[in-house]
Amino acid sequence: MNTQLIADAVRNSRGKAEETVWDRLFAFWFRRLVYTQIWEDPEADLAALRLPVGSTIVTISSGGCNALSYLTARPAQVYAVDLNEAHLSLLQLKLAGLRVFSGYAEFWQFFGEAASVANSALYRDRLRPVLDAETRAYWDRLNIIGRPRHAYFTDGFYRHGMLGRFIGLAHVLAKLARIDLSALLNGKADCPDRMRALDRLHRLFHSPLARLITATPALLFSLGIPPQQRALLGADAPLNEVLHERLLRLVSGHSNETNYFAWQALQRSYRGPGDACLPPYLQRSQFERMRDGAGLIIPVHANLRQFLEGLPAREVDAVVLLDSQDWMASEEIRALWNAIDRTGSNDVRVIFRTAGKESPLENDELAPLRQIWRRDEARSAIGFAQDRSGIYGGFHCYERR
Repeated sequence: MNTQLIADAVRNSRGKAEETVWDRLFAFWFRRLVYTQIWEDPEADLAALRLPVGSTIVTISSGGCNALSYLTARPAQVYAVDLNEAHLSLLQLKLAGLRVFSGYAEFWQFFGEAASVANSALYRDRLRPVLDAETRAYWDRLNIIGRPRHAYFTDGFYRHGMLGRFIGLAHVLAKLARIDLSALLNGKADCPDRMRALDRLHRLFHSPLARLITATPALLFSLGIPPQQRALLGADAPLNEVLHERLLRLVSGHSNETNYFAWQALQRSYRGPGDACLPPYLQRSQFERMRDGAGLIIPVHANLRQFLEGLPAREVDAVVLLDSQDWMASEEIRALWNAIDRTGSNDVRVIFRTAGKESPLENDELAPLRQIWRRDEARSAIGFAQDRSGIYGGFHCYERR
């Protein structure tokens, strides 16, 4: 079932004749654990949404970081919907940790540092007994070298997953190109070491190797970029140049004192426990709120549109689509927004990102949707400006007319 759900999403609502071999390969690839950390900034989301207390939120789950972080807005409930069972298993593991760990120190050790050999005992003695059968089976399953998946948390969880391994490969290339990643992360804007690192980064991204990597769709699968989204990402310029520009925004667009996305990209870990430079759900000051609100998170394994169609009318106050519409054909986008229209409250707000700059709703083909929905330019600008991950071309917030 999982394979078919993902294949249907990646097929982009096209007919079998239009489905490419790259679509089928990506559907197979995306069954795995892709994101150990979600790459959309939850604080930017909440700044754009400005939700009242007691709201009902529907979001695509991914690694579950944002679904949990939305608890800082004191919602009534958060539905975390995903096609990928690996991502839902990660969210379920975090929810279990909030229930059974003794306090913030253990939660940080397991999910923040995520690199202690003691985490093996924490999983075996504390987490495993409270997991449902499917989640337990996922984390107990042996990988290709005979190692259980829960052991990822003993040697640096954020180095695992498809994206984590891709970032590891990028670090190898950076080392070969003599790029000082520490200078990019910690150096002052105009210090010589950082300027030298930026110059070498520019040369690497404009090298024949970079052009080769970005020209091959399969090599970008580990970034979670399907063929359709790859085409959108490279619409305005060569893909190696677009990715270079996005990386510069990631490492230079915000202070790295608070940008945990830059730390994950350049250090492959979080800076440390506490409140600074962490997603809200991992902050010490938010731990009790996470623990108290964990029961409000409802993981759902389903197609998002079909899930929305099954909810009562006027049930939802916010829908977070991440970048999912980049995968969709116009017919599927239209059906999704029709489901949101029925399920959304009078004041429902919808946010999403796009690989390119433009919203799909602004296309002529989807003009009828604009009779119901309008893009809130001010809130969209707030979301884009505050999104520390810097990897998307557009941030969009819509509300009813």
